[in-house]
Amino acid sequence: MKARYALLAAATLLTPAFAGTPAVEVTEAPAPTKRLSGLVSFGYDSNYTGRGYVVSHSVAQGDSVLNTALKLNYDLGKPGQWTLGSTIAYIIPTSGHTLYGNPTIGPNIAAGAVDQLITAAGGDQLLADVKANPNNPHLALGGKSYNDMVNAAKKRNVKQANIENQFTLITEAKYTSVTEKWNVAFGHNFTHGGLLGVMAKHYRNQGASCVNEFFVTPEWTPYKWLSIGMKTSYSFQGIQGWWFEPYLTMKAPIIGTPEDLKLLGVLTFGMSATANYFQEDYGACGNGSQAFWIKFSTPWFVRDNFIITPSISFNWLGKGGTNANKNSEFRYYTENPNSVPFRNFGVVAGVSATYTF
Repeated sequence: MKARYALLAAATLLTPAFAGTPAVEVTEAPAPTKRLSGLVSFGYDSNYTGRGYVVSHSVAQGDSVLNTALKLNYDLGKPGQWTLGSTIAYIIPTSGHTLYGNPTIGPNIAAGAVDQLITAAGGDQLLADVKANPNNPHLALGGKSYNDMVNAAKKRNVKQANIENQFTLITEAKYTSVTEKWNVAFGHNFTHGGLLGVMAKHYRNQGASCVNEFFVTPEWTPYKWLSIGMKTSYSFQGIQGWWFEPYLTMKAPIIGTPEDLKLLGVLTFGMSATANYFQEDYGACGNGSQAFWIKFSTPWFVRDNFIITPSISFNWLGKGGTNANKNSEFRYYTENPNSVPFRNFGVVAGVSATYTF
């Protein structure tokens, strides 16, 4: 079907993060012949991702995620010009939900904390005496030796923080020009949990892992095989600031023709960046480029209304994300170089099954 080839697109639904959240890929239905249409999708990704970030193994105590989504579209007026859309998505990490496994502090940090405690109680001389006799319980505080105090300090947890399952609700309106050379979508995104929820709850101490955003996505489609666009989001609750996600998508038949398509190839180049999002009150992440990625997917039309889509993406960390790894709070306090939020480079494989109606 020619309409199938012309309108097939990859829609990425991101919610979190340490700065973002995992991604659910949905393949849109063919051009609607009725006012109400939609799809339901189930998928698996080999890594926990969000807005281009690939979350480290230590953060989620594992890697992969399961995802599901339901999307409804209602066509207004002339077919294909104005549509209203609503998407509900849910993402479930298949491993742990405790950040870094709730680790304990490192030996040097523990010793430094004990040194400060003893110095505050008795000055530098007491600290020197205690360190000269680290196993003598009569020289330290509370009847404990210096070594006992350090060992007790090493058992303290840095802080307990979690990653919740991600729930996303997106409501949007979309206008497509009569020439089909451009379109624009705008709407609202509510996210609870995931990476964005972590940022709101644990980076900004909001008490709830909720983020509310408005977004607009203009897209230019000079050819049926090429789309160029940028999603701009402004977060006004949970965390305040701007996200920018420019992208370029190309698609072509691998098996079949535009009139009788069996297997499609879709190649996307994308990136994410922030402005006024990460403020000085939390210094881990920095503004600017967050992530870059190249994604290749191959939607296979098993039937007209049933699509299986394998995919693979290559993700690189941007400058802002690299700052998060360098300034990681958990890396500092655990003295573990692996206690960083993101991978500098990650390969993410996935597969989804989509039923359209």
